[in-house]
Amino acid sequence: MPEAHPDHNGLPALYNAEVTAFRGRWALNVIGPNRAVLAGPDDLGPADILVEATPDDPGRYLIALDGPVPVLPREEAVRQLEAHGFVVADEARNDTKTDHGWTQVASALWTAPCRPAS
Repeated sequence: MPEAHPDHNGLPALYNAEVTAFRGRWALNVIGPNRAVLAGPDDLGPADILVEATPDDPGRYLIALDGPVPVLPREEAVRQLEAHGFVVADEARNDTKTDHGWTQVASALWTAPCRPAS
């Protein structure tokens, strides 16, 4: 995995990656500090794999989920994010309350703070 650009070390993550399922497909967007879309939407494939949510699943701390939810295509999201020159922020990847930096904020919406890659 690429490292964040050194100019961004120690600063708050100004960028955010959002992966959402809409009409049966996953899409990735990179959002800038002014909420402008900097990259995307990138198609990450079908949102057809479902799991039963449980309260102790990683990343599911902001909302209470009940029933089947689509599975985040995390590896493909990270690959596309890196292709656009961004990496998930280290502090988010090291947080045990996230799924490798991704936090579920709705049934089919995941976010991760990100930084430009070096």
